[in-house]
Amino acid sequence: MAADYQGLELTTESAAAADAYSACMRGYMGYQTDVGGHLKAALAADGEMPMALITRGYFFHLFSIPALERKAADCARAAQEAIAARGATEREKWHLAALQAWNVGDMEGATDGWEQILLHHPHDVMAVRLSHFTHFYLHGAGAMRQSTNRILPAWDDNRPDYGFILGISAFSHEEAGDYAAAEAAGKRAVEINPRDIWATHAVAHVYEMQGRQDEGIAWLDGLSGQWAGLNNFRFHTWWHKSMYHLEKGQHDAVLDLYDREYWAEPSDEYLDFTNAAAMLWRLEYQGVDVGQRWSVLADVAERHHRDAIMAFADAHYMMALAKDGRAAAQAMLENLAEAAQGAGDQARVTAAVGLPVCRATLALCQDRAGEAADILLPLRDHIWRLGGSHAQRDVWAQMLCRALLAAGRFADARGLLAQRTATKNNSPASWRWYAEALEGCGETAAAAAAREKAAC
Repeated sequence: MAADYQGLELTTESAAAADAYSACMRGYMGYQTDVGGHLKAALAADGEMPMALITRGYFFHLFSIPALERKAADCARAAQEAIAARGATEREKWHLAALQAWNVGDMEGATDGWEQILLHHPHDVMAVRLSHFTHFYLHGAGAMRQSTNRILPAWDDNRPDYGFILGISAFSHEEAGDYAAAEAAGKRAVEINPRDIWATHAVAHVYEMQGRQDEGIAWLDGLSGQWAGLNNFRFHTWWHKSMYHLEKGQHDAVLDLYDREYWAEPSDEYLDFTNAAAMLWRLEYQGVDVGQRWSVLADVAERHHRDAIMAFADAHYMMALAKDGRAAAQAMLENLAEAAQGAGDQARVTAAVGLPVCRATLALCQDRAGEAADILLPLRDHIWRLGGSHAQRDVWAQMLCRALLAAGRFADARGLLAQRTATKNNSPASWRWYAEALEGCGETAAAAAAREKAAC
């Protein structure tokens, strides 16, 4: 038996394989671009190393691409054969069971497996990161924070990658609304390692949720020089900077970051795509002409309109297809309706939220605002089931507000925008929309006051 860099046993006799696997895990925690190379090195040193095979399967799932989903199943079979031939630790067997669950769409079962591992092995960074990921897309902030709180007492400054755990804790706190704890943990993590982009991003979320745009811009500008060699998650962090500029009405800066940083080239990575689609949608709601950018996105979305792997991604693909008037938008609705009848967690999310949201998106783009509002209004407290952060899901809150306004349902819009301006008190766009709703309700004095707030 060998051990990884956290001291966890690995079933391999190859020290080189164990060292490469440790490098892979450290790179994965740090969003490095060399993660795949280290995993290949581990398998080159020991092609039957169970954890390396299982990890390869996990990584295939993280891309959310159908062809790679099938490869994940191949990895599980190879790992099962390797374990039958040479044995494995209990922890490794739990990992195999988690991968097998994920392979059949049972993300809940996979998450339960990782949480079981963490009760016994709180330093298993693969289980930490993957449970954080699936809680994010399945269960929301409370589950993320509970998961992190269970392992934090086992970590301290003397353990490798403690800072990364603090960054994970920071994001969990932020999504749960504890902004003070999130900011403190995130900034401590960045003190430990300025390249910790997940912690950097967690603090960026705090600034976003609290409307501290100037601080957010300064925070990201001060750390962006650390991002060389990091993977595409850095694009999402540039997206956060765009969000600050958007709230400040600095649309040229938003488009510059879009073209130069997070959509400089078309990408099939679903996170890259969601960054771009959601930003264009927001820009158009602020009256910005985005030119031919929707067409470029729609070309990518057409390649994925039959994926139906992650409802969060599907909802963004529909934005581009609907905005660009592609026939694939209707085909995608039909495919999602079929997928919603299937097994697995994402099928249930698609049925309950993802498919209706896609229908509403298409209706809006076809000037059927009333229909879109009818679909979205009952879903407003259930959008969280799509996954994503509060900041990311806000695009659907905006969609509902604009649908109500376009449909002339000013009383409904007034209530939702009163709520919105209470939480986004320094958002000029929100105050302008609130003024529009108040005016529609005949409350001219209140509308004028809202416009004054928008101009501040």
